[in-house]
Amino acid sequence: MHTHSRSTDQLTDTPDEFDELEALINPKPTPDAQNDDSDEGFDELEALLGEALADRKTTEAVKQLRAKAKGGFGLSTEDQGRIRAWELAKEWLPVANTALFKRYVCTCGFHTTVFEGLMLEQRHRHSSHANRWTAQEAALASLPNKTAIRTAQIPMCQRCAASKGYSLVTDLEWQV
Repeated sequence: MHTHSRSTDQLTDTPDEFDELEALINPKPTPDAQNDDSDEGFDELEALLGEALADRKTTEAVKQLRAKAKGGFGLSTEDQGRIRAWELAKEWLPVANTALFKRYVCTCGFHTTVFEGLMLEQRHRHSSHANRWTAQEAALASLPNKTAIRTAQIPMCQRCAASKGYSLVTDLEWQV
């Protein structure tokens, strides 16, 4: 086995070696760097970091709200709105405004169609085959309009009611 040994004289560092070490540890700015007062790169980086941290905080809050809802606890309207806003921004892409109708088709062949509500069609960002429709109060002007019809079979309608012994003269009216 071969080992190196230094004499005591070799262990003392010269002033030049200290200067070299100092220059490595604390480099002096170059003249170009001294004239560059621009911190734009750092400002942009700080802004990007701030956005990322805020996004992460929001994502964690949404995860907690989802866990709360999954655990059987009801969410406030405000919390539901937070989840929906986050999903719209991060998970679901808006596709179209959809007017949803329900068509009741009687066994006699007559049908009637009723408006059920305005929906927002959305497609998942990571799975193009995953769509969903959520209720909305007003159409988004930036999206195209679509119509969707759900069909249901019914055994009797207003047209064939009389032939089955029922009159549409109102005995009782319920408000929904």
